[in-house]
Amino acid sequence: MSDRLIQIVTAKEHVETITGCLKDLPEEHWYCFPSGEDDRQVIIASLDHDDMQDVLDAISEAMDGREGWTLHTLPTEARLPKAEDEEEEERVAQAENANAREEIYSDIRQGTALTVDYLVMTGLATVVAAIGLLQDQVAVVIGAMVIAPLLGPILAFAFATTLGTVPLMWIALRALGAGLGVGVVAGVILGFIVPFNGESSLMAYDGSLTLMTVALPLASGAAAALMVAGGQTSGLVGVMVAAALLPPLAAFGLLLGNGSYVPAVRALATVVINIAAINLAALVVFRVKGIRPRDFETEEHQTSIRTSLAIAAAVVALLALAVYAAEHGWLLFGG
Repeated sequence: MSDRLIQIVTAKEHVETITGCLKDLPEEHWYCFPSGEDDRQVIIASLDHDDMQDVLDAISEAMDGREGWTLHTLPTEARLPKAEDEEEEERVAQAENANAREEIYSDIRQGTALTVDYLVMTGLATVVAAIGLLQDQVAVVIGAMVIAPLLGPILAFAFATTLGTVPLMWIALRALGAGLGVGVVAGVILGFIVPFNGESSLMAYDGSLTLMTVALPLASGAAAALMVAGGQTSGLVGVMVAAALLPPLAAFGLLLGNGSYVPAVRALATVVINIAAINLAALVVFRVKGIRPRDFETEEHQTSIRTSLAIAAAVVALLALAVYAAEHGWLLFGG
């Protein structure tokens, strides 16, 4: 079943160029008709999921530098009459290709908006998580994870790293940095206001790092990337990511506000470790799913690849530094 429609609005002079990119499709799967009185044309084509990226790339390349055209992609829910080739239907249904990069970009970009709502929700989620940590109530901490909007910027950074897209990296880092900053400030204020002796078992950051330290963020990042690459959304994935970030972030703010600097360093290192692990897992999944820059043979693509590899290496270095800080950061305070 064709599960995507593309709609292109363009000038008549561009029709032949665009339809040339559809030559491999059956003729009954696309058509063109006039629109309005200014010589505009509309082209509609139905595509299988696994053909989408190739067609979008071909049209993008053919129309590069030209103005006066727009393309939109639309998912389809059903089709009549029912297809008779069940083997072909099964092949398409089992195809594990990712959504087109343009579709993924559109979904991810929405989660990087640095709005007042995003900052307020992050601050409130941190306060709720901090209260749960202080009272040693796991249910309250889980509730905070549900409302924490930290998934978007982290996935956006991983996706931008995959494509070597520096502008999206900065946008994602800005949103993530602002969210983390608000969370830390909220935790510090609460740490000043509410006295505690650090006896909560949920804020114990004095143990040695193990494989379990990175197992949660790795699994969370991989699951989130799989969902996004497949065009699926689930609040549970956001909860998984928040589970890796929110408790240590809230603990860092509380411990810093309370003057407990040694465990605060370890809590901050845990935050950095988790962010780096989530990004690495998501980056690997995006690569495995075949998400690549559009221009494979051009110098622009090579630059994108170099940027992607450089940022990935930087994330690995950051992860190693955070692990070292978590194990030896107490030395900075003469412990």
